[in-house]
Amino acid sequence: MFKKWLVVFTLLLSSQAHAYQRGEMLSAAALEQLGLNPNRVSLIDFFAEWCVSCRAELPEVNQLVPSLHALGVDVVGVDVDEDVAAGIEFQKSLGIKFRVVNDADQTLVDDFQPIGMPALYYIYQGQVLKVRYGAINHIGDVIMSDLKGMGLGQ
Repeated sequence: MFKKWLVVFTLLLSSQAHAYQRGEMLSAAALEQLGLNPNRVSLIDFFAEWCVSCRAELPEVNQLVPSLHALGVDVVGVDVDEDVAAGIEFQKSLGIKFRVVNDADQTLVDDFQPIGMPALYYIYQGQVLKVRYGAINHIGDVIMSDLKGMGLGQ
């Protein structure tokens, strides 16, 4: 329990230092760890088993995966659980259909410094196109609207 609160506390404190914003380029280390295709838009979704809002959001994102792939959008999850086994069990319980990077050592969290969880980052050619933090109702509709605003989808 202490580790979970430590991660939340670290996210809150470190977000004051620098969280990736629209227009910024990801670090080479983050790009390598995420394994993004530079020629496709990627939706990066930070989540954790202990995050209540993530539990609500992930099934909606998961349902969108086929539609997103058809639009040329890849989804990559970043599970920030320090207990990798618990994180993987959580992913299995939701039937996650997208690739997940288990960030137990918090290197991606340290690099991105998301202000809240869940955190969504739209990335293209290493550049942050848009960021969304926290619980968002009807996240599937919001994602599709965001992509439409980027010239993808109807």
